[in-house]
Amino acid sequence: MITAALELWSPGSWPPYAPMAAAWPTPGQYDTHSVSWSEYGVTTGVFRLLDILRAHETPATFGINALVAERFPESVSAVYESGHEVAAHSYDQDVMPAALDTAAERENIRTCTEILESLGGVRPVGWMSPRACASPRTADLLAEAGYTWTGDYNDHELPQVVPTPAGPLVAIMHSEFSDVRFSGTPRAFLDVHTDLLDHVLSAPSPGILNVTVHAHVGGRPLLSDMFDRLLGQIDKHRDDVWLATHQQVAELILDNHTS
Repeated sequence: MITAALELWSPGSWPPYAPMAAAWPTPGQYDTHSVSWSEYGVTTGVFRLLDILRAHETPATFGINALVAERFPESVSAVYESGHEVAAHSYDQDVMPAALDTAAERENIRTCTEILESLGGVRPVGWMSPRACASPRTADLLAEAGYTWTGDYNDHELPQVVPTPAGPLVAIMHSEFSDVRFSGTPRAFLDVHTDLLDHVLSAPSPGILNVTVHAHVGGRPLLSDMFDRLLGQIDKHRDDVWLATHQQVAELILDNHTS
């Protein structure tokens, strides 16, 4: 599975791992550089990632903040027009379900669903919380809203069915590594995922390689080149792997699920 994140932070906020914010924080001051750095993904990075995916004829699942659809609709429309799956990724990166009460979380899900559907004409059925930080009630509320899968779990290597009062919800594990969660150079990103690919191919039981990139990080020139090379490695094994979106995986699990 290829997971791409298209994200924005709330006004007056920015990612704490932005290069200047991490290296030279300015407490109490508006960090214009970090805000600009975070917006690279919606102005530039997403289009580079779409070009790479198109060249490899590879489907992906894009987790998209609803705020992106409001502020940069052309970026989200490009994802829809390229045929990739769009999953809701909360309103913005500062709206974490774990910090909301039930009413606010239900409203957040409703708002994100409607904004993305109104732009792309397709109702999202998958959800990823910022930082994968779901609340104890997120699964129930997602199933209630008609979602079929969530990407907030990491307690199994393979997808699992989460029972809810509104029906089953498929839990799909989050990536162990990504372009914002690994130590090393861009080359190390390629190396670790090549090793993970080799492990999945040689393991005696089924496995999943979930490659995650963020448009504002992995969409930059050098990291995107490593992503391109990784897809090239995967291309060599097309007869041995299934390149699927999260929803396709969820459908397979649900089709074989017995309650």
